[in-house]
Parts: sequence; structure tokens; C-alpha cells
Amino acid sequence: MRPIALAFLSVALLSCKAKKEIPTYRVAGSNETSAPRPASQTPRPLRWVAPETWEEQTPGSLQVALYRIAPEITASVSQFPGDAGGILANVNRWRAQVGLTPTTDATGDTMALEDGHAQARWFELKGTERSILAAIIPVDGATWFFKLDSSTVALETARPAFMDLLKSIEVATSDMPRIKLQTPEGWNKQDGEKLRFATYVIPATGPDGIAGDVSVIPLPGDGGTTLRNANLWRAQLRLPPLEKEDDPALGETTTHPDGTLTLLHMSSAEPLFSNNRHGAVSAAILRTGEVTWFFKMAGEANMVSSHRAKFVDFVRTAKVP
Repeated sequence: MRPIALAFLSVALLSCKAKKEIPTYRVAGSNETSAPRPASQTPRPLRWVAPETWEEQTPGSLQVALYRIAPEITASVSQFPGDAGGILANVNRWRAQVGLTPTTDATGDTMALEDGHAQARWFELKGTERSILAAIIPVDGATWFFKLDSSTVALETARPAFMDLLKSIEVATSDMPRIKLQTPEGWNKQDGEKLRFATYVIPATGPDGIAGDVSVIPLPGDGGTTLRNANLWRAQLRLPPLEKEDDPALGETTTHPDGTLTLLHMSSAEPLFSNNRHGAVSAAILRTGEVTWFFKMAGEANMVSSHRAKFVDFVRTAKVP
């Protein structure tokens, strides 16, 4: 499983002021009005991040999602089979909506999927009173439209959050459970692989620094007892196993909006890295009922300690869609 992140290549997008990406996900299936397709031709769904301040509305019959951003400012997501009439026809439809005359040029700016398997077009249509920002993304014989409809006066205010949404778009490649997370500053998010939903790298500092690793892994059911999982992590640090479920070393369990959350931290008693450096693990277990999520930050002890508060905040951003 390797989600395919959108890499934005256009100068227009790169020039926008980037806000902190919130790597959370929304899964959207095919539009209910689309004709049935054979399983081999069913378009893969897209995932994206909707900013927390946007109010989700009931989508129209031709929409997958609809958001209210502010009075007279909305964002919508639509998906249609085929080319949905072609890029030029849709661009001219949008131009008419903002009071612009038709055009014969619908080149736009290019956006490409990271692995080159698909591409998208980006358009900015600015009228006297209304303006539209839109991206057209063809995937698996279907076409997705991400559209911001705003008053021209408020366009620049609405632009950054809409750009954040576009930068979060991924093409789904598996049925792995989903979770919404906010990436801490300074961490580098990478694609998950095998059992991992996601991986984050904490860059090394200094010439002898060691990069930290953060993993996010879902398992069905309760995922085993806290004692069992803690002892697995302790073994990695060459620590003796714990014997009792009420051992204080098993950390603290608190309520979470999606279940229960257990946080625990441990450090090795002996050096595990060069230059007499010890190792450490900060871990969290989020039990949601159907799925248990495991979060683990591992690396050199001083690095783990310095990022511990950030790790705890990261875990607490978790939201199950």
C-alpha cells in the first residue's frame, strides 16, 4: 500500500503561501449517479484533507462533498464518469459563472501525481464579482473536480486553505483503515508500506545525529493487551519484561473522542547506539473498538525525549473518519 501524493508543479501553486499540511484523510467513493462499472474499471477513490474551519454541508446530487467556508464562499468536490464533457467545456462553463467570455484555450497549469500515473489541470478564473479556483483530476476513466467558488474580494482570503486541501489529495490504493493526523513541524511524512499506514522521519541533527522513526500501524480488534505490546517494545530496548497489568511503567490510559488512549515511554538501560548513546521509545495505543492504532516513536534517547511532547500532541490529533 503506497498512497500517491499530489506534487504540485505549477508556478502558480508554488508561489502560494503554504500552511502546515494536516495529513488527515477523507475517503470518497464513486458518485451514486454514475453508471455501474465492472470491478476492474471502478475508479479508485480520492482522499483529501478538509480544513477544520470548513463546515461540511449536504452535497448536491452531482457532488461528492460540499463545504461552506464563509458567507458566499463554498468548496465542492464532484466526480463524473469519463471526461465529463472535456476540459474546455468545463472551463467555459466556469467562465460563464463568473461573467467571463468563452475561450478556446483551456491549457491551465499542470499538476502531476508523484508517480506520473495521472495528471491534473489547475485553473484560476477571476471575474469582477465572482471568482473560481478549480482543479480537474482524471483517475481511472473518471474525472474529479475540486472547485472553490468565492466572491472576488474574498478570494485571497479563501485561497490558502483551498490550496492546503489540494496539496493533501491522494489516490486510494487499498482498503487499509483510515485515520486523520496532523503532522508536527519538522517531521517528514512518507508513504506507509506493508503494515504501516504512515511513516514519519525526524531528521537527524548534527554530523553524528541519528534520524528518528515514527510509525502508525492499524490492527483489527483490540490489538492485544497493553502489557503484551509494552513488553515487545521493551524487548527492542533490551529491557526486562513487565509482569503486572497495573505496573506504573505501562503509562496512562485516558479517554479519547474515538475510544481510549494509552501513552507510555521507555528508555534503554544500556547504550544501543554509537558514542555511548541510549535508545528510547514513546508509544501510544488508540483503541477504537473495531481497530486498534499503534503509534511508535523510536530512536536515540535524547532525540526521543526532545520530541516527546510533540509526539503526544501528534497522537492526540488523531481522528477516525
